[in-house]
Amino acid sequence: MKNSLSKIVLAAMMTAAPLVASEYTFNSHSLFAIEGGMSDVTTESAAVMEKDELANVGLKLGAQTDNYRVFLSGRHYQVEDYNSLRTYGVEAQYMFNFSEPVNFFLGANAGKAKIKVGANGADPSAETTTTYYGADAGFNLHASEMVDIEIGAKYMEMQDGVITQGATTLEVDKIVTAYASLIIKWEMD
Repeated sequence: MKNSLSKIVLAAMMTAAPLVASEYTFNSHSLFAIEGGMSDVTTESAAVMEKDELANVGLKLGAQTDNYRVFLSGRHYQVEDYNSLRTYGVEAQYMFNFSEPVNFFLGANAGKAKIKVGANGADPSAETTTTYYGADAGFNLHASEMVDIEIGAKYMEMQDGVITQGATTLEVDKIVTAYASLIIKWEMD
């Protein structure tokens, strides 16, 4: 897990470095965001597919130029069937600046999801870590020079989200999230 997470952080830093270190970048910002949303999590167990609706909260730290934005992100999902579901990853986005107060963005995301299923009677709890890949899109509203409000949707597909606890096998397939973020930005020197 630590090795994979450090690879994700290294990839994000390498991706963000040209954005923040370029002598041609005139309008670059550091970003900190608090995010809240609702997610549909699709799972399969014993040939039955279920869709659970989960609330989530997250933090994002990133950098932005006029057209590009990169975030490191972490999210916690409020779950009943599992003890916990958390995601850690990187998001890279291209921003279409079609008006002064609002822009539209499209992006890609990747990272790790940690799933833990609680104890059921005599069975011990079980956990797994899996890789996810996905996409996101949304609108960024410029509330002020230092504050943006982001409204978006995110899709994350799990690569191998299979977890077995006793006789029960659960597979987490994908997470689809609608969210809003409050982004605080400041200029980088």
